[in-house]
Amino acid sequence: MALVDIQPEDRVLEIGFGPGIAIERAAELAKRGKVIGVDHSELMLRQASRRNATALAAGRVDLRLGTAERLPEFSERFDKVIAINAYMFWKDPEAVLFGLRNRMKSGGVIALTFQSRRRRATNEDTQHGAEGIAASLQRVGFESVRIETFEMKPVNAACVLGKALGC
Repeated sequence: MALVDIQPEDRVLEIGFGPGIAIERAAELAKRGKVIGVDHSELMLRQASRRNATALAAGRVDLRLGTAERLPEFSERFDKVIAINAYMFWKDPEAVLFGLRNRMKSGGVIALTFQSRRRRATNEDTQHGAEGIAASLQRVGFESVRIETFEMKPVNAACVLGKALGC
């Protein structure tokens, strides 16, 4: 979350929010903004709703059922978009990334975190996956793409960041 640099007025979108941990942290940072999450799982929607009940009641968080491939309509563009270990499940990742870019403000930041889940995964697997994500971001028009790696167990995680310019 520190890499995304969420500001108090930011509009943040998380794709695949799971139990809502990152949603909770984003809402703490975007105190005067809005955090919207989209996940395909009703179970995760229930868990994230319980975790974020106060922010939901205050209207600072909005959680929706949906998929990255079929995002709901949003009234405004986003300053920040995050997805943690979701990219690898998208059927057409570049189409999803292009759609996300079109929903972002110019200068907005996307952060896609990836940790290889392969059997007997290595740090090289994570690096290779992150490089593929970075190439996809560049192909759909994101700029200033970079990879930040974090030492973790059982293998490192990587966060691939890019800027949506000229949207």
